[in-house]
Amino acid sequence: MRTCPCPKCGTLKTKLAPRNGVTDRLLGSLTIYPFRCQLCTHRFTTFLGKLKPNPRRNYDRVSVQYPAEVRPIHDPSQRVVVEGILSNLSLRGCRVRTNQRIPMGCQVMLEFHPAEYDDPIMVDGAIVRSRCAEGIGLRFSSFLRSEERRLSRILALRLPDHAI
Repeated sequence: MRTCPCPKCGTLKTKLAPRNGVTDRLLGSLTIYPFRCQLCTHRFTTFLGKLKPNPRRNYDRVSVQYPAEVRPIHDPSQRVVVEGILSNLSLRGCRVRTNQRIPMGCQVMLEFHPAEYDDPIMVDGAIVRSRCAEGIGLRFSSFLRSEERRLSRILALRLPDHAI
């Protein structure tokens, strides 16, 4: 099977990206599809020569089990702490298993403790995008470049190379 390397960073950890807009749809009819690098987030197009369905997500999620703390940004005292287990992770979001409720759309900070590092990874800004009985889904909106690199290293070890 053929893989599609990222032209920016060279990794094979790329994924067919959702097609957005008229241009992507027209190119798709010519079997030219958008791809997204799972590590550096670069989006690029490439010719595949065969028809592919439109994927739902830009980033693959990996299964993890890391202790996590979520703090609402609107709480200046930072006394409200929601503890849970980070159960899946991508470069742009995660799911946190918790019994505590946080409203949809709430802006939060996330701190989680991966086994690969002694220090926790901090996400300065995330938005609660989904809720269910088992927990919350977060979309990362801002974090330091150094934290993004640490997260990318974790994903590089866990993400498979995709075959097209």
